[in-house]
Amino acid sequence: MKFLHTADWHLGRRLHGQELAEEHEACLNEILRLILEHRVDALIHAGDVFDSGNPPQAALKLYYSFLTRAIAAGCGTIIITGGNHDSPSALNAPQDLLQAMHIHVVGGATGDTTDEIVPIRNKDGKTLGYCCAVPFLRDKDLRYSVPGESDTERSKRIVAGIREHYERVFQETVEVAQILKTENLPIIATGHLFAQGGITGDLDNKEQIHVGNLGQIGADAFPAGLAYVALGHLHRPQIVGKQDRVRYSGSPVALDFSERSDAKQVFIVECLPEQPANIVSVPLPTFRRLVRFSGTVAEIERAIATLDIGGDDLTTFAEVHLSRDPQAATLDLNEHFRLFATKQHGANLRILRVVPERMNTTRAFDGDAQTTLEHLTPSDVFAEKLMVAGIEGSDAEYMRDTFTELLALLEQGELSS
Repeated sequence: MKFLHTADWHLGRRLHGQELAEEHEACLNEILRLILEHRVDALIHAGDVFDSGNPPQAALKLYYSFLTRAIAAGCGTIIITGGNHDSPSALNAPQDLLQAMHIHVVGGATGDTTDEIVPIRNKDGKTLGYCCAVPFLRDKDLRYSVPGESDTERSKRIVAGIREHYERVFQETVEVAQILKTENLPIIATGHLFAQGGITGDLDNKEQIHVGNLGQIGADAFPAGLAYVALGHLHRPQIVGKQDRVRYSGSPVALDFSERSDAKQVFIVECLPEQPANIVSVPLPTFRRLVRFSGTVAEIERAIATLDIGGDDLTTFAEVHLSRDPQAATLDLNEHFRLFATKQHGANLRILRVVPERMNTTRAFDGDAQTTLEHLTPSDVFAEKLMVAGIEGSDAEYMRDTFTELLALLEQGELSS
């Protein structure tokens, strides 16, 4: 069986108030082209389809349009698993309808692990293998919260809970395959988590974490009988624990300035019975360029003026990190750099925000002076608060993920406001 592994689309995401819909549409068109070119039997998405539990209508339209086109292109099976940014109930809502189109959605763990067993079939309906479609596992799924336990004890419970979940789903898949007399077919799995040794999207921060600094999951947490493990959550493509079969595909578009230099890609994987998976990394185009200018006012002006815009289809987005400079005190920084960029490159370059060095204690300036709270999502506001508080790196990542989970619970009515 041959499938395409992708994850972390984050449809509906906004970057400092600016929509990323154009690059998302271009990206999904490219993935559709790869489905046709490589004649894949299945598409595997390992979590975070959307950027929030309540995505905008434009993001939903893009999602459903892509799914129908992928099936029409000859993709026999599509498997979508939920991530920590997704609302399980919202993702599962059209589950029965989509399943009739051979699109299998597992928005969250249900308590019945057989719900996570999905046969992978080609366009002719022939079973080629099986997928342990494991979504993002929340606290309530792992049941590891014990009052009064230490961080070390909790960490051990996280690891044990995840290991046990994967082992249980794998063994149940093996039993299903035996009953159907297809036990010689390959079994793969999905996951949406932090794996030990994983590098986050922050180029300056390489923390290995699951939640905070707890529960580092090694590649050996996944049963040895799995031919491939398709992971999502970290936005940089990478191999886990030097095991070729355990990989993050990364996000297919740059979602933040920390990802501006990342090489984006998807994996085309071919699994044959009792053979190592054949894995091909397929690079994706840069749909929209993100750049960061750093230095004094004069240094940044020179960098903007000499920037080679080239033939980019989409407007280049930029942020400015301004070092201490007496000249800055005499300027309206937001207006100055926005107008300077427009003078040099017209509509081809847009400054989204200016972050002076002193901004470790005050708010950054958005490039769009018209941006107001009504244009920002709760996640945008929370990200601003983290920046104002000077919280960065793994601490900020942990707090953003926790906030996203709480927001999803509120939207699902599982948490009282």
